[in-house]
Amino acid sequence: METQTIVEYEVVDLVSDENFFTYDRYVALEHYEQGAMIYERHSTMGNPSRFVQAEQIVTIMWNNNPEFEEEDE
Repeated sequence: METQTIVEYEVVDLVSDENFFTYDRYVALEHYEQGAMIYERHSTMGNPSRFVQAEQIVTIMWNNNPEFEEEDE
């Protein structure tokens, strides 16, 4: 079975309500420190067989989340 995971960050500016997406965690951390709302999205695509493709998407909000850790693991 082949599996691929992509991590993407959505940055939402709370003042102007504008948003953009980035794959760079350091860009997201920089905007998080400036007060922006950050959503971390993990998209995992897998092929359990030749005829089946499965996708799982998990979104984590950084702000007001006691489980969020700023340091890389």
